[in-house]
Amino acid sequence: MTLKNTIIAILFLVCFSCKKDNPIGPPIESYFGELSIFETFSHDKPVGVDFSAGEAVNFSAEFSVQADYTIDIAGRISGANYSINQTGQNLEDVFWAGNSNTIFFKQYEWCDVTLSFNGYDTVLTDSVLILGVQDFSNLGLLLTSFEDASEFSSVNGQETVTNGIVSNASSSVHGTNHLEIKGEGSGTYFGATRFQFNPGTITEQDVDQIYFNGFFKSSYSGTTVGVKLFEDQNNNNQYDQGIDEAWVLKVPLQDDGVWHKLSFNLSDLIVDVFAGNVQVDGILDPNNIIRIDVICSQQGNTFGTFGFFSDYYIMTYNSAL
Repeated sequence: MTLKNTIIAILFLVCFSCKKDNPIGPPIESYFGELSIFETFSHDKPVGVDFSAGEAVNFSAEFSVQADYTIDIAGRISGANYSINQTGQNLEDVFWAGNSNTIFFKQYEWCDVTLSFNGYDTVLTDSVLILGVQDFSNLGLLLTSFEDASEFSSVNGQETVTNGIVSNASSSVHGTNHLEIKGEGSGTYFGATRFQFNPGTITEQDVDQIYFNGFFKSSYSGTTVGVKLFEDQNNNNQYDQGIDEAWVLKVPLQDDGVWHKLSFNLSDLIVDVFAGNVQVDGILDPNNIIRIDVICSQQGNTFGTFGFFSDYYIMTYNSAL
């Protein structure tokens, strides 16, 4: 045998004698194989979950492939929903702490839970009972949930028709009560909900880290909600028009008769320089804020009926509700 043939024979034996005892990474079948369920979809709260006590629902399931999956949670009474989107081969460390995408879930509400997979027809279902709802008041400054009338005052304008509390737990976003405010005319002020407090009540000092959050429902085209903040810059415990600054933001509301969550950052507000208000330094100082008005208004100045239902106003720190 020639030297060349000997070398070829040795290389041939080496190639076919080598094998990997410890392959790196998951097998290729886990990415491109058929989806099989190894452990059925379930959770660890069969008798219900109390989010008010800090509990969470921990989900479990195991499947044969690495898959993009979605867990959809829908409340049967509230219509609230929440979605979890992840990628994996199991639901290890996947949990729900009571959060919602839109409106709040309700106490003693059954929720339907669905696990689906991107690219596969398999759908798995379960349900969970909410024994206690999540407490969001520790996320910042709760202005009101309209359960306690001492937290706010109602201010009417000349064109205000309705400005009062509706007590109906089934139609409220949170608790039993919510607000109905409505006006008719061609003006831009149909009443407001007012909150007054001492300087320093808002403890977060960075406006980029403070968010206003509220829930609104309207069936009147052209309706807007205005949020107006008033500063006490001369430290006399009141807002002095022409001396202190006021800040405002008007947001159009959808007129579909459905509850929507509204959240925005305080840095979105602009100085109000109309009707005798002035700009002082153009810097919103949260420590100076002593009053907040949530106003029913309209986008233009046409004659019509404008209004909304609203519930649960809260200033949150670091992130929107």
